[in-house]
Amino acid sequence: MDTSTTPQGFEDLVGDRQVFFQEYFNRKPLLRRGALDGRARDLVSVRQLDDIVAMQTVSPAYLRIAKDGRGVPGKAYTRTVSDRGAGLTEAVVAGQVYELFRSGGTVTWNALNHFLPSARRLAEMFAATFACESEVVAFLTPAGRDGYAPHHDPVDVYVIQIEGTKDWRIWEPPAGRRAGKVSYRPEDLGAPAIETTLRAGDVLYLPYGTPHAAAAKDQVSLHLSVTVEPRRWRDLLADTVQHLLADPAFDGFPYLAEPAAPDTAATLGALSARLAGLLTGLDTDAEAVRLREMGAARAGAGRPREFERLASADVLAPPPCCAAARYRWRSARATAPAAPCSSTATGWPCPTPSPRPCAPWPTAARWQPPVSSRAWTKPGPCTSPRG
Repeated sequence: MDTSTTPQGFEDLVGDRQVFFQEYFNRKPLLRRGALDGRARDLVSVRQLDDIVAMQTVSPAYLRIAKDGRGVPGKAYTRTVSDRGAGLTEAVVAGQVYELFRSGGTVTWNALNHFLPSARRLAEMFAATFACESEVVAFLTPAGRDGYAPHHDPVDVYVIQIEGTKDWRIWEPPAGRRAGKVSYRPEDLGAPAIETTLRAGDVLYLPYGTPHAAAAKDQVSLHLSVTVEPRRWRDLLADTVQHLLADPAFDGFPYLAEPAAPDTAATLGALSARLAGLLTGLDTDAEAVRLREMGAARAGAGRPREFERLASADVLAPPPCCAAARYRWRSARATAPAAPCSSTATGWPCPTPSPRPCAPWPTAARWQPPVSSRAWTKPGPCTSPRG
């Protein structure tokens, strides 16, 4: 997939960052028409969702189905399979998923960032922006069908319409927003504050606790919801305290059953005072940096490239004259060696004279050794005083 057409920054979705955080974030919904015109389909396709269902071993935790505004029990589209004789597990049955979709069910793929690199890049962008956990969820709704009943989510939601159209009804967030997920009856909500139709490329932001409902129109609708779980002050302070409690002074194992040890209350008081002292002396600037780095590194967003790095090292490395030189190249191939090669072809710490051709030290990641070096297979004795 050509990632140059996918969102390159948070501003691609919400527009001006300063305006978004001053006027909309955690306050009211935002609708941006055509924010990703011509690019939304690069994030996910219906065909890719077919591929995921066809894997045959997808856990029911990754896929949900709702019909007529209510969830369909998992047993209606799962089966028990044997894990190569090692045990039994539940897996999604593609044929039953398709049948439920044809009969009007909305299919939801949870944690799409666990399957698709494009969704993982999207989650990575949100994790970097908010320093908290994010998840990419796909909703596929048949034409002319409702999705879920009116409800609010305990997370901020960024909706990206991918295919088709979808009608949205959005109500004002209540004054005392509740953290849990809550469903409503439409008659209890009154008139929506916003009624709109999303088309491919449109982006909609919903602060947590915003009641909403959506329905597909005259064609199948596919949209992504990127959910961002807020890290409230209580969450951040709990992380800070947990970090401070790693102090060995708190490792003791008290006996609290009756009759309690006579010094239990005194020890509790002393340790509480110690924790209070640690909090008072906390370097808040450094702690803010730690909390941000910890949040940005949450599971589901990282993209390690260790296999690629190691494979590249094995392919690109010129033949060193000994194991030590090979190790030096692999651990610091982008920098010059500690000492130059004393042979006529400088760059490698090879003995003098070199028992085989020495290639110059690579200065670019795509450097290729000479043909004569690539053909060489067995190193000779290493006689360099540098080892």
